[in-house]
Amino acid sequence: MAEAALRSDEGFDTNIVRRLMARPLRLVETPIAEKPIAQVVALHPGAAATGDRAQASDEVAKLKAQLLVMKAVLRSERDEAAHLRACIATIADPEPLSPEAQAVRDRWAALVDQLLHTSR
Repeated sequence: MAEAALRSDEGFDTNIVRRLMARPLRLVETPIAEKPIAQVVALHPGAAATGDRAQASDEVAKLKAQLLVMKAVLRSERDEAAHLRACIATIADPEPLSPEAQAVRDRWAALVDQLLHTSR
């Protein structure tokens, strides 16, 4: 999903995908803003103007779109991890071989062993 979003040329902002793919994992909680939003609004009484509300709604719409992209990328990564676990499980626990397949495998193993241990 992330690669598809990076390859698309539909005017989609791919910076969010790049940031998501390259962001470092943090084990500690990030600090929250020093000033609560109510204090910022109280300091700027004109912030509730119509133009600012339109700008805020545009920013909210952009954030919602970015959130949807991040959720899709995370869902894709989760699906890929599940697929990889399933592949590893099939490799780790192979199906039993038929007697004919075991004989072929043993012949190849003996041939490889003979080639490795013969002097040149």
